Amino acid sequence: MIPGFGGSEGFRSRLVQKLVRSILRPIAAGGSKARPPLPSGRRMLLLHLDGVGHDQLVDAMRRGFAPNVKQLLDSRRYQLSHCRAGAPTSTPAFQAGLLYGCAADIPGYTWYDKRRRTAVRMDDGDDARLIEGELESRGDPLLAGGSVYCSIFSGGARSRRWALSGIYDGLSPGDFGWDANASMPSLARDLIAAALVHAATTGRISSALLLDIASGIIETARWARAVGSLQHEPQFLFHRVLTECLFAEFAANSCVIDVARGTPIVYACFIGYDEYAHRRGPDGRMALLKLFELDRALGRILAAVDAVPELGYEVYLFSDHGQAKTRPAEQIVGESLAEYLFADSPRAGERTGPVAYGAAGGGDAASYAAHARRMRALSRNLPPPLDKLALGWARHLAKSLDGSQPDGIRAEGPLLVVPAGDIAHLYSTATPEPCTEADLRARHPGVLERCLQSSVAGFVLVRGEHGHAALRGQRRFELSRAHDSAEVSRIIGHPLAAAYCRDLLSLRSSGDAILIGAAAPGGETVAYPWEFGSHGGLAPDELETFVVHPSTLGAAAFAHVRRPSDLHGFFSTRAAGAASRRAIAH
Repeated sequence: MIPGFGGSEGFRSRLVQKLVRSILRPIAAGGSKARPPLPSGRRMLLLHLDGVGHDQLVDAMRRGFAPNVKQLLDSRRYQLSHCRAGAPTSTPAFQAGLLYGCAADIPGYTWYDKRRRTAVRMDDGDDARLIEGELESRGDPLLAGGSVYCSIFSGGARSRRWALSGIYDGLSPGDFGWDANASMPSLARDLIAAALVHAATTGRISSALLLDIASGIIETARWARAVGSLQHEPQFLFHRVLTECLFAEFAANSCVIDVARGTPIVYACFIGYDEYAHRRGPDGRMALLKLFELDRALGRILAAVDAVPELGYEVYLFSDHGQAKTRPAEQIVGESLAEYLFADSPRAGERTGPVAYGAAGGGDAASYAAHARRMRALSRNLPPPLDKLALGWARHLAKSLDGSQPDGIRAEGPLLVVPAGDIAHLYSTATPEPCTEADLRARHPGVLERCLQSSVAGFVLVRGEHGHAALRGQRRFELSRAHDSAEVSRIIGHPLAAAYCRDLLSLRSSGDAILIGAAAPGGETVAYPWEFGSHGGLAPDELETFVVHPSTLGAAAFAHVRRPSDLHGFFSTRAAGAASRRAIAH
């Protein structure tokens, strides 16, 4: 054991170690849920810090916001290696690749399914289950015989209850620890172990809940006053209570139980930092304080692992993507991307030319966009509080132009746009399959020119007649040409950016045109929704992630990783025994 292990959590970590070693492990080891190791003889603990990029973790450790991770690295038992996120830089795409090892048709967190003519959202349990069904038919589940917590997909874990894809499955006694085939003594041990740990979970949540709600309301009021908008704030207040009080505590303490039981492979996703970074910026104090809280939770898990060295757990701490510091497009151009693309007339002072107004949107989309524009203009000429009311109504109308909204909210039209962080997908609803560039130009004359004239679009990606292409102003880059690809990567600022552009365009559910956020005034990246930290696109801070891994693997152990499926390959091989590896080889 490392003296003082756990940084500022040193005393608590030592207490957790003592409780696990002296009480929890002796009880759980005799329970029916105790498990043998993986075929390789190893046990693995996969801990996912959602939204934390490599440089963001290093900066957090330097500033004292990740003491447990820092002390783990200082022990020299573990090392920090660079890793690449792949594209899109989005949690569901990452988890699909990690947990099933196959390329999934997931262009982001939300998108529009042209075949089914419906929105798909990865915060919807039914949509998550539908996507996981496709993954199960093609992939190799990583978590068979293991556990999963706070994930979108289950990865084949014994119970899907704690993944979004299984959250609506019918409750069974097994979800509460009951096993009809177990003897009463072993069943009693399972229930006692769970009760001991989750009594602490309930206590921590209960003691913090009211304080978190009160502090959240005060902080929300201050933030709204500073930025002049309450967009997303009520939803964020709800989410921050869930992530602060419920999800992180439950996931951390469930991992402690699984370690005591010897569960062969455990995957837990800690989502709080990502949510805070979206609303307050990746280097904002609120996001860093949330990371500090998650680090404290990790300290408990690491202490539990230290308490049972005989079980041979390997710990891997990693992220799915980083966060780019962003500025909302609305703050830059005074309206949403959909209003700009779909309104049936130009703004005052906007130059005309080969652009699409009514032809771009049409139908309800054009009508809603024009109405939103008029309300924004009206808000600038009204006294308080009428100006806020008019602006709020304009934003409500603009929300209906988002193609990821469900039926009944979404304004239909021949084109739909899905703003997804610093990336946006533009869909033609005229065809069920992706449009080529020529088809898009023929069906919607001037719409690509309109995209390219926008100051918030850095690149527009299209499926050309002779391969994928990236458009920028008056320039055209053929992504099949090495020179053009190198130039695209140089402009974006990452050596694999052009390859990831091709990956995005290869997905059937990606937009017919894909807008990549431009550099914003002040050095940030443009976000198409109202966000101050974003991902989904190709900014270097989003693409460069990390893996904390055992030092025995050597330096730069994950430098080969370019896509999440590469991580699946590594962990699958690590889990397999020598005989299994020989069978795979032959």
